[in-house]
Parts: sequence; structure tokens; C-alpha cells
Amino acid sequence: MTLYYAAMFIIPLLVWIGIAKIFLHMNFSWGEVAIQVGVTALVILGIFAAGSVSQTSDTKLVNGVVTELNPKRENCPMGWVKSQDGFCTEYRTRSVKVGESCSTNSNGTRTCTPIYDTEYNYDYSWEQRYFVETDINSGYEIRRVDSQGVQEPPRFSEIEIGDPATTSVNYTNYIRGASESLFNETFDELPPIAYPRVRDYYRANRFIVTGVEFDSSVYREWNDRLSEVNSNIRETGANVIILVTGENQDFAEMMAQAWEAHNINDIVISVGLQNNEISWVDVRSWSDNSIVEVEIRDAFLDTGTLDIENLPSMIENAVMNGYDLKSMEDFEYLADDIPPPTWAMIMAFIVLMIISPIVTFIFNKYEIV
Repeated sequence: MTLYYAAMFIIPLLVWIGIAKIFLHMNFSWGEVAIQVGVTALVILGIFAAGSVSQTSDTKLVNGVVTELNPKRENCPMGWVKSQDGFCTEYRTRSVKVGESCSTNSNGTRTCTPIYDTEYNYDYSWEQRYFVETDINSGYEIRRVDSQGVQEPPRFSEIEIGDPATTSVNYTNYIRGASESLFNETFDELPPIAYPRVRDYYRANRFIVTGVEFDSSVYREWNDRLSEVNSNIRETGANVIILVTGENQDFAEMMAQAWEAHNINDIVISVGLQNNEISWVDVRSWSDNSIVEVEIRDAFLDTGTLDIENLPSMIENAVMNGYDLKSMEDFEYLADDIPPPTWAMIMAFIVLMIISPIVTFIFNKYEIV
């Protein structure tokens, strides 16, 4: 697709060069033509390649657990030192003159510029910092409540080994880039519901309620239980999200479009709720095995209500037994269906219509090659 759109811009360039050479009688060599076409092609290809990257670059939520709590204490340098310590963070600085750089001009006048080094004086003889390690290649430092780290932060004290943890990982998502071509029906207005994000170091709310009244304590409990489910199914690579709404079933399709067909590891469970009873369920994933979607949907419909005692374990069992994470390589073919973004088209148009004629006139006026 990138080459196709680049060719659409290179062909008019060749036509312009032919007009300038034949009809406007401009004087430039074939070598200069080759330079102009080659450089313009590379620039336009670069613009469209950057546009393709911007459309397929995405982040997904990956789940794990806390594996280690590490309150680390180290001694700090005392007095003024020339190098910055790699652990201690509380210090004052000063600039110390260590020499001069001198030069003499043609008139014999000598001028000198002083050279300074930065020195560090640490406030404490030791500091303590509080680190949390997880099994998802992410470590976190909990902010200290005092500058030296004498008092253990309450946020650190509440953490236990095995607590759910979530991180955001960058990846190439061809589904996102070609999402507009994946839907048969489009909507004028999509729900303004943001995709879940990591907060409070390594937590993410993936139980989302919109358009219905919901008890705040039950809402928090659902999010906690769903975090546990996601940590328990971490080996499958899946990430479960539940959307609860009072809208009709079109809501699920609208959210799929709003989230650009969602991430490759997502299992998005949309639930219609009327008078606290489940009226419809829509489950979507990119799993190679669709049975997981059927089992989760049937579990919700059979239960009839948002039963927090049973539904989380049903979701967990269905995912563990039936979910098969699909590889993004299976969707690489979608790259051919991804048109360049508007900004890339505008930049390529500027190169073609403004910069290229200027280069042509320069080659006509000056002999470059």
C-alpha cells in the first residue's frame, strides 16, 4: 500500500519534469532528473512509511503478579564529591573552577575561559528506596513519604507477593491500522469511553460501567476481582475487559469501532443490563478458538445477573480451557489495506507541488551535475 501511494505521487512528478524539459525548454541534465526523482521518491516513501508506523503502533495490556518487594538501603557519599551517586537522590550542587581554556588571536591578545565542574554534597549518610518487582519485566519504585526514606510508604506496605500487576506494552497492531475496513456498518457517533490504562504504578480498571446506576463499592469489587482473573490467566496472554451498559446491542459494535477493533489479546465482554438483569451479551476476541467467546456469553446469560461470586471464576475457566492467543503475524496481510493518514498525504502533496518545482528551477538555473 505504501508503494502504491508513493507511485501515485511519483508519476505526476515525472510528468512535470517532462513538461519542464520538453515544453518549457528548461535546461537540466538527465543526471539532475535522476537526482530529483530519486530523492523525491525517498522522501515520499519515508513520509508514507512514517504514516504507516503511526497507524499500526499501539499498546496492549499484559498481566502478571508481584514477585518481589525490595526495600533497598544504601550509603551515600559524604562531603563534596565530583561524581553523582547512582542510588542517592537528595543532594546540593556547586560549580568549582578546575582550570582555564586559553587562546591567542592574531593581534597577540590572550583570552581565557574558566572551566567548571559540578560537585555534589548529599544530604544524608544513607537513603532507602522501595522497589516492587513483577513477572512481566516491569519494576516499580514506590514514592517515598520522606526525603530520606526512613518511613515505609503506606502504598508499599499494602503490597503482597502475588498481587495482580498490569503493564502497557508497545507492539505493531495491523488490526488497528485496517480497522475501518473490518466493519460492515459505521456509526455517526461513537461512545466516548477511553480504553483502560495503567494507573497507580501497575493497576488497571477493566470493569467499565456506562449508562446504568451501579453501586460504587460493588464497582470497586468487580475491578479487583477482574484484576485477579487477569493475573490468574496471565499464561494465556489474554486480557479480559467487561463493559456494562444500559444501551441496546449496537453498543458492542460501536465500542469495537471506538477501540479500533481492540487489541489482539483482548477479550471484550459487553453486557446489556436492564433492571439489574442481563438482557444481552456480546463477547469479542481474536482467539484462534472461538469456543471461549461462546462459553463466556452462555455463562452470563445463564446466570442472568452480574453475579460476582460465580462469573469471575467462570470467565477464568473458559479462558484457561479455550483461549488461544493469535499471532499478529497472521494479520500482517492487513498492511495492504491501510491507506496513509491525512497528514502524510498533505506532506507528500507539499513535496510534490511546492518543493519539486523549486528544485526543478534550481537545476535549470545552476548546473549541479
